[in-house]
Amino acid sequence: MWEKFDGLEILEGSPIEKWKDIIFNASRNLAGIELERLLELQAIYEVAFEEFELENKLRELYMRLNEDTEFQEKVRQQKNNIAIESMAKILSENE
Repeated sequence: MWEKFDGLEILEGSPIEKWKDIIFNASRNLAGIELERLLELQAIYEVAFEEFELENKLRELYMRLNEDTEFQEKVRQQKNNIAIESMAKILSENE
């Protein structure tokens, strides 16, 4: 099923780099809305960590990022997923 999409340029390369291209080239309004959405999500996570007193756990996870290659891969995959979701939001609003 996915074979027909193999040649699409949008699917080639790094999702993070494609996301940057879309953010930089989208209308200022759409890019601004998406960046504010991402900031709000980050703020929610940070407040939740503070509320549930998980700051130390977050520091531990951050330290693992420098040492644990399996954890690094999970973080990399999640960053790519977030970039793809973000691109989809911008591109669907742009139509």
